[in-house]
Amino acid sequence: MRSICYSVVAALAIAIGAGSPAFAQQKEVLEQEVKPQQGPGNLRGKITEWGDGNLVLQTREGDTIRIIVPEQITVIAIEKGRIQSVDFGVYVGSVAKKLDQYSPIVRDSLSWLHKGYEFRIIDEKLRGIALGHQKWDLTKESVMAHGWVDDIEGRVFSIKYGPTEAEETDVEVPRGMQGMTMTLGDIGLIKTGKTIVVGAEKNEDGVYAAQFIFVGKNGASPGL
Repeated sequence: MRSICYSVVAALAIAIGAGSPAFAQQKEVLEQEVKPQQGPGNLRGKITEWGDGNLVLQTREGDTIRIIVPEQITVIAIEKGRIQSVDFGVYVGSVAKKLDQYSPIVRDSLSWLHKGYEFRIIDEKLRGIALGHQKWDLTKESVMAHGWVDDIEGRVFSIKYGPTEAEETDVEVPRGMQGMTMTLGDIGLIKTGKTIVVGAEKNEDGVYAAQFIFVGKNGASPGL
């Protein structure tokens, strides 16, 4: 069902329903703890050395870390994109902060509203990547949601990642925020001086090995 505008009538309906068992059950589902971040940890910073499968990263915290980069590394290219071009069904990703209010999108259920830090339009070849809602380490309180656009109300996008009403995240895109696109890249994009995000795991010897790399293209750079 298409969304309807958030109105005084809708607000009253929410207030009346707040005492109902259905509302209480929905509230319990929505307030469940967000899943922890999956996969390798992320290292963010600028490349100071690169060559022969070895990368030296100056992190945003000021540390210098050497990372082994395998030849078949997965490289994700980040470019500038137009949020206005996003339509229903498009696969997207968002990093956002949960706000203390329900979504202005009103359907058969309620969802928490999030304020977006990043909004990415994901290429069809990457559809399904990181599907779901989990904690993300851009900030201490940020979460990441990947899924398809199920609803749009002004600057609020409903990102759906499962069959139930609770499996969605509503994200408000601030005015003036630059949208980005996410596509498969290649190792040729990795160059000294570039800002990157590396998913890396540390082995027993304390050596980091890259699992994937986000790198900018055509003047763009991934958010740190």
